[in-house]
Amino acid sequence: MIALFVYIIVTLILSFIFYLAVLGINRGLIAKNENSKKKIFIKKNLSDNTVKELTNLNKQRDDGNLSKKEFKSGKKKY
Repeated sequence: MIALFVYIIVTLILSFIFYLAVLGINRGLIAKNENSKKKIFIKKNLSDNTVKELTNLNKQRDDGNLSKKEFKSGKKKY
């Protein structure tokens, strides 16, 4: 009788541990999906800013405001 009681307690504890594991995995997957969406958004914004900055550098070089050396160093930043 005591052995049966111990088996039931152990089964309940293991069930609870598996339940917590499933919750943790689910939260991890949700967080991973949210982070990947943020990274795509950030990369898109960075690429838009990069194009704007390079266009601005090219315009300044064409207007004579930047030397070739300054233009090359500005391009290296992006």
